Amino acid sequence: MSEHFFDYYSKYAQQTPDKVLLRIDENTLTYQEFMDKTATFGSAMQKLGIGPDDKVGLVMPNSIEWYVAFWSAVRIGAQPVPIDPQSGSFELSKLLPATTVKMLFVSEKYRTNQIISTVHSLVPEKITLKKVVCFADEGVVPAEDCYISADEFARTMGEKTCEIYQPEYLHTMSLACTSGSTGTPKILSVPSGGFLSTQRDMGDYLEFTSDDVMMLGMTLYHQGGFGMGQQMALKGGTVMYQPQFNPVTFLETVQKYKVNIIQLTSTLAKVLLSTPDFEKYDLSSVRICYFAGEVLPKEIADAFVKKLNIRVINIIGSSETCTMVVWDSAKDGDTDPSDFRKLYFTDYRVIDENRNDVAEGETGELCVYTDGVITDYFGNPELSAEKILTDEQGRRWFCTGDLVNKLPNGIVRFAGRSKRIIKRGGNLVHAEEVEACLLTHPKIAAAAVTDEPHPVIGQQIVAYIQPKGDEKVTRGELARYFDGKLSAYKVPDKVVLVEEIPKDIGKIQFKYLRKKEYH
Repeated sequence: MSEHFFDYYSKYAQQTPDKVLLRIDENTLTYQEFMDKTATFGSAMQKLGIGPDDKVGLVMPNSIEWYVAFWSAVRIGAQPVPIDPQSGSFELSKLLPATTVKMLFVSEKYRTNQIISTVHSLVPEKITLKKVVCFADEGVVPAEDCYISADEFARTMGEKTCEIYQPEYLHTMSLACTSGSTGTPKILSVPSGGFLSTQRDMGDYLEFTSDDVMMLGMTLYHQGGFGMGQQMALKGGTVMYQPQFNPVTFLETVQKYKVNIIQLTSTLAKVLLSTPDFEKYDLSSVRICYFAGEVLPKEIADAFVKKLNIRVINIIGSSETCTMVVWDSAKDGDTDPSDFRKLYFTDYRVIDENRNDVAEGETGELCVYTDGVITDYFGNPELSAEKILTDEQGRRWFCTGDLVNKLPNGIVRFAGRSKRIIKRGGNLVHAEEVEACLLTHPKIAAAAVTDEPHPVIGQQIVAYIQPKGDEKVTRGELARYFDGKLSAYKVPDKVVLVEEIPKDIGKIQFKYLRKKEYH
């Protein structure tokens, strides 16, 4: 049997039982509490008839309960399926059957989404499940037999002991759901052994220790935010999340708990740097800032490296691969943060449309090997065959959809997502490049770039902008700012001011953007 996450959790529960494994606001979970609670909920699920390879859905925001529910399923060999807690009935009506979940763990609500009510509109009338376990007061739990409060579930069905399932190396640990750029659900089979080894190797590369405290800006239900947290948990350290990202609370928490590693995206970093009185917060405990999910402008990297004396790690990664390639300010010096190299436990190819390697100096698609590459897209063999290549040694390579330029000395320069190219007239514009330039503007706290159909030029560039404070940003002002920085055809054709760029998973959530426009 291969090494398992519970080998680590069990060891730390014995060595440091009262150490905080997870902190979300003032709520904590120690290593011993983790073992006790996963035994209770795992055994309760077994009483329901849930066992190895059964799917268990989680429609919950960042919380201690999310973590317990996830790992309780893993403990018995079942496969947790984290789902965006903002999902409405239309999305859930597709996802629940597609993932074949047999039961759900749900919170009462998240932001404006009444989760229990949304699920109740589908279950049991349209979808049959064994149980919906509600982390909520008894009064809001629906009356049907398939609904039960988490307290009652644990009290009436849970035991103090629960065997730990020992998975094979390629056993599917969990199913990760991502909407992808088309909005169609993609369901990723995450391999147990490969996921563990890549997260352990990354923690080794970053020299994490059991004394470290890590604060993440991404969410637990997103594979990236969850996985980065595992890099710390595998070292016996402490991992912290927020129920939802708030820049002031984030900075206060870093200061209060002397956080050593923070994880951000470029958007979240710009929001933090734009926080009033940013300079007054004591960030001296932070030694690493970990970026993923978006293009990192050099100006933002420099703000952390040169002004705050914080080592910056920028990775291209995806839910399908775990970590891929890296830019590290401690090792890559003053080069651009979009120039990446492979790690000692990863490899890459740059390929053309015929899957042949491109020559140095040419642009192609980044294809990556890590041990954590998904085994397949659950229920979608066609997409699996298109995106996952297996070589003669049996290693899985993932075709990322990232366009990169193949440079000398094993470096690849990120050019953009093939799916996010805007075809404006006769020019191709990478949305990420425009976003990166917008993020350097002094009046802009956050920005997101997409396209709209245009009768003359085919597609026009639309910039959603979250200004700092009461600032107003116009297209004319952006044209002047872009002058000399980017080509004139890359200036946004339309500027939409919004109160907030939706950034729940760190990455911009375009499907929620239009709801945020000023009226």
